[in-house]
Amino acid sequence: MVKAKSRRKPDLVGRVEQDEVNGVDLPIVVFKKWCKGCGICVEFCPKGALMLDEATQKAKLAKPSDCVSCGVCELRCPDFAITRTKKKGGSGNGEKSD
Repeated sequence: MVKAKSRRKPDLVGRVEQDEVNGVDLPIVVFKKWCKGCGICVEFCPKGALMLDEATQKAKLAKPSDCVSCGVCELRCPDFAITRTKKKGGSGNGEKSD
């Protein structure tokens, strides 16, 4: 019997520059070293929660409270620089639940 190799994301704890907003856990992480600043995630975000940082030209979560953790940014990023850290409830279709 042949065993398949598991494909796990590399353990990047301690190597990720995560934006911090008042100590709140953010629904997404932007891997700054992988982001090339193309802006695709910004254009496709249905809630306008992302923007390009003026100084670094890297994506950042500018409005964390607007993010519904829909995953569109993660799916559209051509460099896999965005990862959802948690689901914020809702039905997975961009709806926010309280």
